[in-house]
Amino acid sequence: MTQPRTARVLALAVGVVAASLALSSCAAPGTGSTKTSAKHDDITAKVSVADVEKLGKVTVKMWADQAEQPLMKSVIPDFEKKYPNVAVDMTYKSFDDLTATVVNAAASASPPDVFQGNIGYAVDGALVKAKLVRPLDDVANVYGWNSGTGSSTLAPAKWNAAATTFGSGTLYGMSPISEVQGIYYNKAKLEKLRLKAPASIADLEKDLPAAKAAGEQPIMLGNSDQYAGTHIFSDIAVTEQKPSSIVDWIGGKKGSTFETPGNVKAADTMKDWASKGYFGTGYDGLSNEDAIAKFAKGNGVFFVGGSWNGASLKSADFGLGSLVTGGVGATASPWHISSKTKNTAAAIAWLDMLHSPKVGQEILDSGRLPVITDGVTATDPLQKQTLTALKDTIAAGTQVGYYDWSTTNMLTVMGGALQEVMAGRTSSTAFTKTVQATWAKSHKQ
Repeated sequence: MTQPRTARVLALAVGVVAASLALSSCAAPGTGSTKTSAKHDDITAKVSVADVEKLGKVTVKMWADQAEQPLMKSVIPDFEKKYPNVAVDMTYKSFDDLTATVVNAAASASPPDVFQGNIGYAVDGALVKAKLVRPLDDVANVYGWNSGTGSSTLAPAKWNAAATTFGSGTLYGMSPISEVQGIYYNKAKLEKLRLKAPASIADLEKDLPAAKAAGEQPIMLGNSDQYAGTHIFSDIAVTEQKPSSIVDWIGGKKGSTFETPGNVKAADTMKDWASKGYFGTGYDGLSNEDAIAKFAKGNGVFFVGGSWNGASLKSADFGLGSLVTGGVGATASPWHISSKTKNTAAAIAWLDMLHSPKVGQEILDSGRLPVITDGVTATDPLQKQTLTALKDTIAAGTQVGYYDWSTTNMLTVMGGALQEVMAGRTSSTAFTKTVQATWAKSHKQ
Protein backbone atom coordinates (compact mmCIF):
# COMPACT_ATOMS: atom_id res chain seq x y z
CA MET A 1 0.00 0.00 0.00
CA THR A 2 1.63 3.18 -1.17
CA GLN A 3 1.82 6.60 0.31
CA PRO A 4 -1.51 8.30 -0.48
CA ARG A 5 -1.37 10.18 -3.74
CA THR A 6 -4.46 12.22 -3.04
CA ALA A 7 -3.24 13.51 0.28
CA ARG A 8 0.03 14.82 -1.11
CA VAL A 9 -1.15 16.79 -4.13
CA LEU A 10 -1.64 20.19 -2.54
CA ALA A 11 1.89 20.31 -1.23
CA LEU A 12 2.66 20.58 -4.94
CA ALA A 13 0.13 23.29 -5.65
CA VAL A 14 2.68 25.87 -6.76
CA GLY A 15 4.15 23.62 -9.43
CA VAL A 16 0.80 22.35 -10.61
CA VAL A 17 -0.78 25.77 -10.76
CA ALA A 18 2.22 26.93 -12.75
CA ALA A 19 1.50 24.14 -15.23
CA SER A 20 -2.13 25.15 -15.41
CA LEU A 21 -1.21 28.78 -15.96
CA ALA A 22 1.12 27.76 -18.73
CA LEU A 23 -1.89 26.36 -20.51
CA SER A 24 -3.39 29.82 -20.83
CA SER A 25 -0.41 31.02 -22.86
CA CYS A 26 0.01 28.10 -25.26
CA ALA A 27 -2.72 27.24 -27.71
CA ALA A 28 -3.45 23.73 -28.82
CA PRO A 29 -1.86 23.11 -32.26
CA GLY A 30 -3.90 24.52 -35.11
CA THR A 31 -6.77 25.71 -32.94
CA GLY A 32 -5.79 29.21 -31.89
CA SER A 33 -7.21 28.36 -28.44
CA THR A 34 -6.24 26.37 -25.38
CA LYS A 35 -9.28 24.12 -25.85
CA THR A 36 -9.55 21.17 -28.17
CA SER A 37 -12.76 19.73 -29.51
CA ALA A 38 -14.71 17.64 -27.04
CA LYS A 39 -16.54 15.89 -29.89
CA HIS A 40 -16.05 12.15 -30.16
CA ASP A 41 -17.87 9.10 -31.41
CA ASP A 42 -19.62 7.25 -28.58
CA ILE A 43 -19.08 3.53 -28.46
CA THR A 44 -22.19 1.33 -28.36
CA ALA A 45 -20.47 -2.04 -27.87
CA LYS A 46 -17.34 -3.32 -26.20
CA VAL A 47 -14.13 -2.84 -28.14
CA SER A 48 -13.07 -6.11 -29.76
CA VAL A 49 -9.67 -7.41 -30.74
CA ALA A 50 -10.73 -6.84 -34.34
CA ASP A 51 -11.55 -3.20 -33.56
CA VAL A 52 -8.07 -2.68 -32.19
CA GLU A 53 -6.51 -4.53 -35.13
CA LYS A 54 -8.03 -1.93 -37.47
CA LEU A 55 -5.58 0.59 -36.04
CA GLY A 56 -2.72 -1.31 -37.66
CA LYS A 57 0.67 -1.49 -36.00
CA VAL A 58 0.58 1.30 -33.45
CA THR A 59 2.46 2.50 -30.41
CA VAL A 60 0.25 3.81 -27.63
CA LYS A 61 2.02 6.37 -25.48
CA MET A 62 1.17 6.40 -21.78
CA TRP A 63 2.20 8.31 -18.67
CA ALA A 64 1.91 6.83 -15.19
CA ASP A 65 2.99 7.38 -11.62
CA GLN A 66 6.16 5.37 -10.93
CA ALA A 67 4.25 3.63 -8.12
CA GLU A 68 2.37 1.77 -10.88
CA GLN A 69 5.56 0.20 -12.25
CA PRO A 70 5.32 -3.13 -10.35
CA LEU A 71 1.71 -3.63 -11.48
CA MET A 72 2.53 -2.69 -15.06
CA LYS A 73 5.10 -5.49 -15.25
CA SER A 74 2.20 -7.91 -15.64
CA VAL A 75 -0.49 -5.68 -17.16
CA ILE A 76 1.52 -4.40 -20.14
CA PRO A 77 2.64 -7.88 -21.35
CA ASP A 78 -0.92 -9.19 -20.94
CA PHE A 79 -2.28 -6.26 -22.94
CA GLU A 80 0.27 -6.59 -25.73
CA LYS A 81 -0.40 -10.33 -25.90
CA LYS A 82 -4.16 -9.78 -26.27
CA TYR A 83 -3.64 -6.95 -28.79
CA PRO A 84 -0.46 -7.95 -30.68
CA ASN A 85 -0.63 -4.98 -33.05
CA VAL A 86 -0.23 -2.57 -30.12
CA ALA A 87 3.03 -1.65 -28.42
CA VAL A 88 2.77 0.22 -25.11
CA ASP A 89 5.29 3.02 -24.64
CA MET A 90 5.04 3.75 -20.91
CA THR A 91 6.72 6.74 -19.29
CA TYR A 92 6.95 6.61 -15.50
CA LYS A 93 7.20 9.79 -13.48
CA SER A 94 7.36 10.55 -9.79
CA PHE A 95 4.02 11.69 -8.43
CA ASP A 96 5.40 15.21 -7.98
CA ASP A 97 6.67 15.35 -11.56
CA LEU A 98 3.52 13.76 -13.00
CA THR A 99 1.12 16.20 -11.39
CA ALA A 100 3.34 19.16 -12.26
CA THR A 101 3.70 18.34 -15.97
CA VAL A 102 0.80 16.22 -17.18
CA VAL A 103 -1.55 19.14 -17.96
CA ASN A 104 1.01 20.76 -20.25
CA ALA A 105 1.83 17.39 -21.80
CA ALA A 106 -1.83 16.79 -22.55
CA ALA A 107 -2.03 20.21 -24.23
CA SER A 108 1.08 19.66 -26.33
CA ALA A 109 1.30 18.76 -30.02
CA SER A 110 2.22 15.19 -29.12
CA PRO A 111 0.34 14.23 -25.95
CA PRO A 112 0.29 10.76 -24.41
CA ASP A 113 -2.73 8.75 -25.56
CA VAL A 114 -3.51 7.58 -22.03
CA PHE A 115 -2.29 9.05 -18.76
CA GLN A 116 -2.93 9.37 -15.07
CA GLY A 117 -4.12 12.67 -13.64
CA ASN A 118 -5.06 13.53 -10.07
CA ILE A 119 -8.43 14.23 -8.51
CA GLY A 120 -9.15 17.87 -7.75
CA TYR A 121 -8.95 21.26 -9.43
CA ALA A 122 -5.21 21.55 -9.97
CA VAL A 123 -4.89 18.60 -12.37
CA ASP A 124 -8.14 16.89 -13.35
CA GLY A 125 -10.06 20.16 -13.19
CA ALA A 126 -7.55 21.80 -15.52
CA LEU A 127 -7.70 18.85 -17.92
CA VAL A 128 -11.49 18.91 -18.05
CA LYS A 129 -11.75 22.69 -18.36
CA ALA A 130 -9.36 22.71 -21.32
CA LYS A 131 -11.20 19.73 -22.91
CA LEU A 132 -7.99 17.70 -23.00
CA VAL A 133 -9.58 14.42 -21.88
CA ARG A 134 -12.27 12.29 -23.50
CA PRO A 135 -15.61 11.90 -21.69
CA LEU A 136 -16.16 8.30 -20.62
CA ASP A 137 -19.90 8.00 -19.92
CA ASP A 138 -20.36 5.82 -23.00
CA VAL A 139 -17.50 3.55 -21.92
CA ALA A 140 -18.92 3.24 -18.41
CA ASN A 141 -22.34 2.31 -19.80
CA VAL A 142 -21.05 -0.27 -22.24
CA TYR A 143 -18.64 -1.92 -19.82
CA GLY A 144 -20.98 -1.89 -16.82
CA TRP A 145 -18.86 0.35 -14.62
CA ASN A 146 -22.01 1.92 -13.19
CA SER A 147 -22.93 -1.25 -11.32
CA GLY A 148 -21.06 -3.55 -8.93
CA THR A 149 -18.57 -2.70 -6.23
CA GLY A 150 -16.61 -0.22 -8.32
CA SER A 151 -19.55 2.02 -9.27
CA SER A 152 -19.37 4.33 -6.25
CA THR A 153 -15.69 5.00 -6.90
CA LEU A 154 -16.39 6.86 -10.15
CA ALA A 155 -17.86 10.00 -8.56
CA PRO A 156 -14.59 11.92 -7.94
CA ALA A 157 -13.82 11.73 -11.68
CA LYS A 158 -17.17 13.30 -12.67
CA TRP A 159 -17.27 17.03 -13.45
CA ASN A 160 -19.74 19.66 -14.51
CA ALA A 161 -19.25 21.31 -17.90
CA ALA A 162 -17.39 24.33 -16.51
CA ALA A 163 -15.08 22.17 -14.34
CA THR A 164 -16.11 24.20 -11.30
CA THR A 165 -17.57 21.29 -9.33
CA PHE A 166 -16.91 17.57 -9.26
CA GLY A 167 -18.56 14.51 -7.76
CA SER A 168 -21.37 14.38 -10.31
CA GLY A 169 -21.82 15.14 -13.98
CA THR A 170 -19.79 13.78 -16.88
CA LEU A 171 -17.26 11.02 -16.24
CA TYR A 172 -13.71 11.77 -17.41
CA GLY A 173 -11.53 9.20 -15.68
CA MET A 174 -11.30 5.80 -14.04
CA SER A 175 -9.02 4.52 -11.30
CA PRO A 176 -8.52 0.81 -10.54
CA ILE A 177 -7.00 1.66 -7.13
CA SER A 178 -8.93 2.49 -3.96
CA GLU A 179 -8.01 3.64 -0.46
CA VAL A 180 -9.85 3.29 2.84
CA GLN A 181 -9.43 4.65 6.34
CA GLY A 182 -9.39 2.37 9.39
CA ILE A 183 -8.14 1.87 12.94
CA TYR A 184 -4.96 -0.20 13.12
CA TYR A 185 -4.28 -1.82 16.47
CA ASN A 186 -1.48 -3.69 18.23
CA LYS A 187 -2.94 -7.14 18.98
CA ALA A 188 -0.74 -7.90 21.99
CA LYS A 189 -1.43 -4.54 23.63
CA LEU A 190 -5.19 -4.84 23.13
CA GLU A 191 -5.09 -8.29 24.72
CA LYS A 192 -3.03 -6.98 27.65
CA LEU A 193 -5.47 -4.09 28.14
CA ARG A 194 -8.44 -6.45 27.69
CA LEU A 195 -9.87 -4.28 24.95
CA LYS A 196 -11.78 -5.31 21.85
CA ALA A 197 -10.79 -4.07 18.41
CA PRO A 198 -12.65 -0.78 17.83
CA ALA A 199 -15.02 -0.53 14.86
CA SER A 200 -15.98 3.13 15.23
CA ILE A 201 -14.71 6.44 16.53
CA ALA A 202 -16.98 5.98 19.56
CA ASP A 203 -15.33 2.61 20.29
CA LEU A 204 -11.88 4.15 19.94
CA GLU A 205 -12.72 7.06 22.23
CA LYS A 206 -13.81 4.67 24.98
CA ASP A 207 -10.48 2.84 24.75
CA LEU A 208 -8.16 5.85 24.84
CA PRO A 209 -8.33 6.58 28.61
CA ALA A 210 -7.59 2.92 29.44
CA ALA A 211 -4.54 2.93 27.18
CA LYS A 212 -3.30 6.20 28.67
CA ALA A 213 -3.84 4.97 32.24
CA ALA A 214 -1.74 1.90 31.46
CA GLY A 215 1.20 4.10 30.49
CA GLU A 216 0.79 3.54 26.76
CA GLN A 217 0.63 6.16 24.03
CA PRO A 218 -2.95 5.65 22.84
CA ILE A 219 -2.59 6.87 19.23
CA MET A 220 0.62 7.02 17.23
CA LEU A 221 0.50 10.14 15.04
CA GLY A 222 2.98 11.81 12.71
CA ASN A 223 1.60 15.13 11.51
CA SER A 224 4.52 17.09 10.09
CA ASP A 225 3.06 16.51 6.62
CA GLN A 226 -0.24 17.93 7.99
CA TYR A 227 -2.52 15.44 6.26
CA ALA A 228 -2.56 12.72 8.96
CA GLY A 229 -4.25 15.02 11.46
CA THR A 230 -6.85 16.14 8.94
CA HIS A 231 -7.63 12.50 8.18
CA ILE A 232 -8.41 11.74 11.83
CA PHE A 233 -10.40 14.97 12.01
CA SER A 234 -12.48 13.79 9.05
CA ASP A 235 -13.19 10.45 10.72
CA ILE A 236 -14.68 12.33 13.65
CA ALA A 237 -16.43 14.97 11.53
CA VAL A 238 -18.28 12.36 9.47
CA THR A 239 -19.91 11.01 12.62
CA GLU A 240 -21.22 14.48 13.48
CA GLN A 241 -22.99 15.31 10.19
CA LYS A 242 -24.20 13.77 6.96
CA PRO A 243 -21.26 12.47 4.89
CA SER A 244 -23.04 13.79 1.78
CA SER A 245 -22.70 17.36 3.06
CA ILE A 246 -18.93 16.92 3.30
CA VAL A 247 -18.82 15.42 -0.19
CA ASP A 248 -20.74 18.45 -1.52
CA TRP A 249 -18.30 20.83 0.16
CA ILE A 250 -15.24 19.00 -1.16
CA GLY A 251 -16.74 18.94 -4.65
CA GLY A 252 -17.41 22.69 -4.63
CA LYS A 253 -21.21 22.62 -4.54
CA LYS A 254 -22.65 26.12 -4.31
CA GLY A 255 -23.90 27.05 -0.87
CA SER A 256 -21.80 24.45 0.96
CA THR A 257 -20.08 25.47 4.17
CA PHE A 258 -17.42 24.17 6.51
CA GLU A 259 -18.76 26.25 9.38
CA THR A 260 -20.98 23.54 10.83
CA PRO A 261 -21.55 22.42 14.43
CA GLY A 262 -20.24 19.00 13.45
CA ASN A 263 -16.91 20.37 12.24
CA VAL A 264 -16.56 22.55 15.34
CA LYS A 265 -17.22 19.53 17.54
CA ALA A 266 -14.72 17.41 15.60
CA ALA A 267 -12.06 20.08 16.03
CA ASP A 268 -12.90 20.30 19.74
CA THR A 269 -12.38 16.52 19.98
CA MET A 270 -8.98 16.74 18.29
CA LYS A 271 -7.98 19.48 20.73
CA ASP A 272 -9.25 17.42 23.68
CA TRP A 273 -7.39 14.30 22.60
CA ALA A 274 -4.20 16.28 22.09
CA SER A 275 -4.46 18.00 25.48
CA LYS A 276 -4.96 14.65 27.21
CA GLY A 277 -1.82 13.26 25.61
CA TYR A 278 -3.59 10.70 23.45
CA PHE A 279 -1.27 11.58 20.52
CA GLY A 280 1.83 11.74 22.68
CA THR A 281 4.26 14.63 22.22
CA GLY A 282 6.21 15.94 19.25
CA TYR A 283 3.75 14.63 16.67
CA ASP A 284 3.99 17.79 14.56
CA GLY A 285 7.70 17.11 14.13
CA LEU A 286 7.14 13.50 13.05
CA SER A 287 6.18 12.43 9.53
CA ASN A 288 3.47 9.89 8.85
CA GLU A 289 6.09 7.47 7.52
CA ASP A 290 8.14 7.82 10.72
CA ALA A 291 5.00 7.35 12.81
CA ILE A 292 3.93 4.12 11.10
CA ALA A 293 7.52 2.85 11.40
CA LYS A 294 7.44 3.50 15.17
CA PHE A 295 4.03 1.87 15.42
CA ALA A 296 5.36 -1.19 13.58
CA LYS A 297 8.09 -1.45 16.22
CA GLY A 298 5.55 -1.52 19.05
CA ASN A 299 5.05 2.14 19.94
CA GLY A 300 1.42 3.08 20.53
CA VAL A 301 -1.76 1.05 20.84
CA PHE A 302 -3.66 2.47 17.85
CA PHE A 303 -2.84 4.06 14.53
CA VAL A 304 -5.71 5.76 12.70
CA GLY A 305 -4.91 6.02 9.03
CA GLY A 306 -5.30 4.91 5.45
CA SER A 307 -4.88 1.48 3.94
CA TRP A 308 -1.50 2.35 2.41
CA ASN A 309 0.00 2.14 5.91
CA GLY A 310 -0.67 -1.61 6.10
CA ALA A 311 2.38 -2.36 3.99
CA SER A 312 4.54 -1.51 7.01
CA LEU A 313 2.76 -3.86 9.43
CA LYS A 314 2.97 -7.61 10.05
CA SER A 315 -0.41 -9.33 10.16
CA ALA A 316 0.76 -11.53 13.02
CA ASP A 317 1.12 -8.48 15.25
CA PHE A 318 -1.43 -5.98 13.95
CA GLY A 319 -5.06 -5.82 12.90
CA LEU A 320 -7.40 -3.31 11.29
CA GLY A 321 -10.87 -2.35 12.42
CA SER A 322 -13.37 -1.30 9.72
CA LEU A 323 -14.31 2.32 10.21
CA VAL A 324 -17.82 2.02 8.79
CA THR A 325 -18.76 5.34 10.38
CA GLY A 326 -16.64 6.80 7.62
CA GLY A 327 -13.94 9.33 6.90
CA VAL A 328 -11.50 10.14 4.15
CA GLY A 329 -10.76 7.62 1.46
CA ALA A 330 -11.50 7.19 -2.21
CA THR A 331 -9.84 6.22 -5.43
CA ALA A 332 -6.27 7.03 -6.36
CA SER A 333 -5.15 9.00 -9.43
CA PRO A 334 -7.54 8.31 -12.35
CA TRP A 335 -6.52 7.20 -15.83
CA HIS A 336 -7.64 9.45 -18.68
CA ILE A 337 -7.88 9.13 -22.45
CA SER A 338 -6.55 12.09 -24.40
CA SER A 339 -9.18 13.94 -26.42
CA LYS A 340 -6.55 14.14 -29.19
CA THR A 341 -5.70 10.45 -29.46
CA LYS A 342 -6.18 8.58 -32.73
CA ASN A 343 -5.91 5.28 -30.86
CA THR A 344 -9.21 5.45 -29.00
CA ALA A 345 -10.05 1.73 -29.42
CA ALA A 346 -6.74 0.68 -27.86
CA ALA A 347 -7.10 3.26 -25.10
CA ILE A 348 -10.57 2.01 -24.16
CA ALA A 349 -9.33 -1.58 -24.21
CA TRP A 350 -6.56 -0.52 -21.80
CA LEU A 351 -9.02 0.97 -19.32
CA ASP A 352 -11.16 -2.15 -19.58
CA MET A 353 -8.20 -4.35 -18.64
CA LEU A 354 -7.38 -2.15 -15.65
CA HIS A 355 -11.00 -2.39 -14.52
CA SER A 356 -11.05 -6.19 -14.43
CA PRO A 357 -11.13 -8.74 -11.57
CA LYS A 358 -7.82 -10.19 -12.82
CA VAL A 359 -6.01 -6.89 -12.44
CA GLY A 360 -7.96 -6.27 -9.22
CA GLN A 361 -6.44 -9.43 -7.79
CA GLU A 362 -2.98 -8.35 -8.92
CA ILE A 363 -3.52 -4.97 -7.25
CA LEU A 364 -4.49 -6.66 -3.98
CA ASP A 365 -1.57 -9.09 -4.19
CA SER A 366 0.80 -6.15 -4.65
CA GLY A 367 -0.37 -4.61 -1.35
CA ARG A 368 -2.97 -2.08 -2.49
CA LEU A 369 -6.76 -2.10 -2.74
CA PRO A 370 -8.69 -2.53 -5.99
CA VAL A 371 -11.94 -0.76 -6.81
CA ILE A 372 -13.17 -4.08 -8.17
CA THR A 373 -13.69 -6.38 -5.19
CA ASP A 374 -16.06 -8.86 -6.88
CA GLY A 375 -14.10 -12.03 -7.57
CA VAL A 376 -11.06 -10.81 -5.61
CA THR A 377 -9.83 -12.77 -2.59
CA ALA A 378 -7.29 -12.04 0.13
CA THR A 379 -5.13 -14.61 1.92
CA ASP A 380 -3.10 -12.60 4.44
CA PRO A 381 -5.15 -11.88 7.63
CA LEU A 382 -4.45 -8.12 7.65
CA GLN A 383 -5.10 -7.97 3.93
CA LYS A 384 -8.46 -9.68 4.50
CA GLN A 385 -9.39 -7.13 7.15
CA THR A 386 -8.40 -4.28 4.86
CA LEU A 387 -10.47 -5.64 1.98
CA THR A 388 -13.40 -6.10 4.38
CA ALA A 389 -12.96 -2.52 5.59
CA LEU A 390 -13.17 -1.27 2.01
CA LYS A 391 -16.32 -3.30 1.27
CA ASP A 392 -17.95 -2.27 4.56
CA THR A 393 -17.21 1.41 4.07
CA ILE A 394 -18.38 1.43 0.45
CA ALA A 395 -21.59 -0.34 1.51
CA ALA A 396 -22.15 2.23 4.26
CA GLY A 397 -21.61 5.09 1.80
CA THR A 398 -19.45 7.00 4.27
CA GLN A 399 -16.28 7.64 2.28
CA VAL A 400 -16.08 11.36 1.58
CA GLY A 401 -12.89 11.71 -0.44
CA TYR A 402 -10.14 14.06 0.72
CA TYR A 403 -10.53 17.59 2.04
CA ASP A 404 -7.51 18.84 0.10
CA TRP A 405 -9.34 18.19 -3.17
CA SER A 406 -11.51 21.23 -2.40
CA THR A 407 -8.98 23.93 -3.35
CA THR A 408 -5.39 24.00 -4.54
CA ASN A 409 -4.11 25.23 -1.17
CA MET A 410 -6.47 23.48 1.25
CA LEU A 411 -3.98 20.95 2.61
CA THR A 412 -1.69 23.71 3.81
CA VAL A 413 -4.50 25.91 5.12
CA MET A 414 -6.52 23.21 6.88
CA GLY A 415 -3.51 21.23 8.05
CA GLY A 416 -1.80 24.25 9.55
CA ALA A 417 -4.96 25.62 11.15
CA LEU A 418 -5.78 22.25 12.70
CA GLN A 419 -2.29 22.07 14.18
CA GLU A 420 -3.00 25.41 15.85
CA VAL A 421 -6.26 24.05 17.29
CA MET A 422 -4.58 20.92 18.62
CA ALA A 423 -1.86 23.03 20.24
CA GLY A 424 -4.50 25.20 21.93
CA ARG A 425 -3.42 28.35 20.11
CA THR A 426 -6.70 28.97 18.29
CA SER A 427 -10.37 28.05 18.68
CA SER A 428 -12.33 25.47 16.74
CA THR A 429 -14.68 28.18 15.53
CA ALA A 430 -11.79 30.24 14.18
CA PHE A 431 -10.49 27.09 12.49
CA THR A 432 -13.74 26.46 10.61
CA LYS A 433 -13.95 30.14 9.59
CA THR A 434 -10.40 30.07 8.20
CA VAL A 435 -11.08 26.93 6.20
CA GLN A 436 -14.40 28.22 4.84
CA ALA A 437 -12.88 31.57 3.85
CA THR A 438 -10.24 29.74 1.80
CA TRP A 439 -12.91 27.59 0.14
CA ALA A 440 -15.16 30.59 -0.59
CA LYS A 441 -12.30 32.55 -2.14
CA SER A 442 -11.45 29.67 -4.45
CA HIS A 443 -15.08 29.07 -5.41
CA LYS A 444 -15.97 32.78 -5.49
CA GLN A 445 -18.79 32.38 -3.01
